[in-house]
Amino acid sequence: MPQILESLNEASRETRGFATDEKTLRAYVHALERLYPTTRFAMRLSPRTAEDAAIVQATTHHVRPEAAQEVAITEAGLLRAGLPQPASEPPGMRLRRTYEPILVAGPNDPEFPADGLDVPLSIAGEVIGVLAAELERGMPLPPRLEDALLMTASQASAAIESGRLRREALHLRDYLEKLLEHANIPVLVVGRDRNIRVVSSAFVRITGLNRDQLAAKDVLQLAGQSDRTRVLSAFVNAIRGREVPPFELRLPKAGGGNARLQFTLSPILDSEGRVAGVIAIGQDRTEVRELEGQVIHAEKLATLGQLAAGIVHEINNPLTSISVYGEYLLSKLTRSGAEDDDLKRVERILRSSDRIMSFTRNLLTYARPSKEEAHPLVLNDVLEEAVGFCEHVIRESGATIVRDYGDNLPKVRAVPGQLHQVFVNLITNACNAAHDEGGEIRLTTRLLGRDRVHVRVEDNGVGIGSDDMKRVFEPFFSTRRRGKGTGLGLSIVKSIVERHGGSIEIDSEMGVGTVVVVTLPCPVD
Repeated sequence: MPQILESLNEASRETRGFATDEKTLRAYVHALERLYPTTRFAMRLSPRTAEDAAIVQATTHHVRPEAAQEVAITEAGLLRAGLPQPASEPPGMRLRRTYEPILVAGPNDPEFPADGLDVPLSIAGEVIGVLAAELERGMPLPPRLEDALLMTASQASAAIESGRLRREALHLRDYLEKLLEHANIPVLVVGRDRNIRVVSSAFVRITGLNRDQLAAKDVLQLAGQSDRTRVLSAFVNAIRGREVPPFELRLPKAGGGNARLQFTLSPILDSEGRVAGVIAIGQDRTEVRELEGQVIHAEKLATLGQLAAGIVHEINNPLTSISVYGEYLLSKLTRSGAEDDDLKRVERILRSSDRIMSFTRNLLTYARPSKEEAHPLVLNDVLEEAVGFCEHVIRESGATIVRDYGDNLPKVRAVPGQLHQVFVNLITNACNAAHDEGGEIRLTTRLLGRDRVHVRVEDNGVGIGSDDMKRVFEPFFSTRRRGKGTGLGLSIVKSIVERHGGSIEIDSEMGVGTVVVVTLPCPVD
């Protein structure tokens, strides 16, 4: 991931200033080519959305003649980027069900069998082009290629939008406010007196500030005390027509926390060519920064997992001795007619040692990297093991577990470690939502029809607000009622469940509680 971010940052530096669409596409295609030299890439804009009504493109290889006059996107590409399938084809583009290769090594070279995947370029939800990657048929997908395509498409789309706005600012000053109203990026227009003149809707949405609070406000007041000298220097240099490197600011974010916005400053000229003010065009880097933090955190967890395995090993060695000698003492005391109280004490030692050994064995099973294959599992057993993993969290929350397991449920075909992760996350969330005085968490399993089973995790906790319900599966989104969650739990849970051919639904009401239903397929005899 750091290599991807570094290459994209280099492309961002190459497209500073008044970069054309073609230059922007070329910079980001080169960024991908540096990361994946054996993969072929094409980034193309729809002729309906390109500035000169023609196909603007950048590719690592030649475009096949039959594809030269049209730009296509697959349904899978739209889904990959989280965009809904449109009722009609995107403007100036073809919508395909499967990917069709478009690149060849040279104009006269033979075509070669290839596999490919694509993602859309979009501005304000409108698809304007496509980023495609192709590799020889049968070749494995390079590591993190899909992540790199999504990040590149997002950043390239923002760069295209930013570049166009910079160019239009020179000629369309009278229409600037209307354009910014619909721009899907944070933008400010500041006069020579440093007072804010125009604010984009995206900036208002990100910061939670309203236009009345920002109108005629000194732009320096937006920055923290430690950043004001840097902002003032950038503003003065932009007013004087000097090149200003992009800089990042930490601003209060709507709903709490901080947003990380990277701004590029450009002068705005009046009709006589004099500098009338500055336009600050931003990119929301919040999720990128959070992603970087998650990568670091994941590395820490990997190290912690290795340490935990060693600790478990060290615990099990003396624990085995305790268990063996405990069995010996119990047998000896029983034969010698020892008092019942002494026998019960030894039995308690043995139960405690068995409990510790069971926990350490389950801990290693849960933490072990998931290289195992899916196989038939008893759903009730998996759920009960997840409860065991969560024992400490359940005890700390004061919640009570109520089990309502169905009898004779058919087995589900799944990867045990991944299914554990699903239910551990849901039970932990239910514990975190529990009222301070404790609550009830009801676990229900039932057969649906002949070929599906469902698990219902229900709590009577604080509930989730209607606005938050729309975003519960978004990566990095968290209500953060207890601690500072990563916001990745439910996103990963949804991914695991869908990878197993199932579905997940959440229903919640503030002050009443939350119900999560996981439905999984089961083989039919």
